[in-house]
Amino acid sequence: MSTNHRTDARRLAEYDRDMLRSTFVSMFWTAIAERRKRGKFTLQSLAEKLGIDKSAVSRWFSGDEPPNWTVDTIADVAGALDLELKVEAKERATGRVITAVGVQEATHRAAERGLTDTAAPERVGVVRGAQILAEATST
Repeated sequence: MSTNHRTDARRLAEYDRDMLRSTFVSMFWTAIAERRKRGKFTLQSLAEKLGIDKSAVSRWFSGDEPPNWTVDTIADVAGALDLELKVEAKERATGRVITAVGVQEATHRAAERGLTDTAAPERVGVVRGAQILAEATST
């Protein structure tokens, strides 16, 4: 493996980590902002649900640098916000989406074969918004 290839791979891995952290922070902040619009939701109440100081929660969302959360912390924050996390990975070369239940074709590949969005998604394997890395839905 050449030095340039290793450097490119390292940069790509760093970019992916930064994007994943940023995605979770943005997603959680969106949920917090939505709850604030609907009522009295505070970072203090989130901190209490998590059993940590409000200052730690404030630092997470200050915008200075995305936190380096563990998977456990991500799950804890999602739980405290009453969110169900759904995670997908997209193969860069093919656009195929990989989930915990299997591999699904990218929308453009299904369209090339004449399959439409009106067919059953399970049969067709169509994934809308295949670029989404993680999606949270309120329960």
